[in-house]
Amino acid sequence: MIRLRTLFVLAAAMLPVAAQAADDKERLLDLRQPPVVVQALQDAGYKAELKTNKAGEPYVLSGANGSSFTIEFYGCTGVKDCNSYQFSSWYKAEPLFTPELANAWNVSKRFLKVSIGKDGALNEWMDFSAVGKTTFANFADIVDWYQTMDADLTKFLDEKRAAAKAK
Repeated sequence: MIRLRTLFVLAAAMLPVAAQAADDKERLLDLRQPPVVVQALQDAGYKAELKTNKAGEPYVLSGANGSSFTIEFYGCTGVKDCNSYQFSSWYKAEPLFTPELANAWNVSKRFLKVSIGKDGALNEWMDFSAVGKTTFANFADIVDWYQTMDADLTKFLDEKRAAAKAK
């Protein structure tokens, strides 16, 4: 009888934890609001800092895989109501960074895209709509996709660097 009672007490103690996990998955986020994006990133275990660029527009500074990235907001009314956001980061110019390299990446990747700027830097980005609400679980999946694709891009670039060096 004591074992059954102990088991019942332990199960009852775990219910709030399970309920919280379910609530987090179903928690709705309004990602049009930059502070909500900051909090969601932090809740997902990432560092996140809300900043403002020279034009007074909000952006988030964060990081994954040992590299920093930003989340920039577009179509904003003021600094709170934005209709889209973009994860992005940059690599300093290298001779390897050519339109052909960007095309080789982009042709086989659906979500994370790259381009080469006029200065030769490589820019990576993923765009998302912020219209309507989304669940925390969906946002956490978006961040995970960015982190995974960023790691894939690093591997892709390392392989291209090694191949170029071998020639």
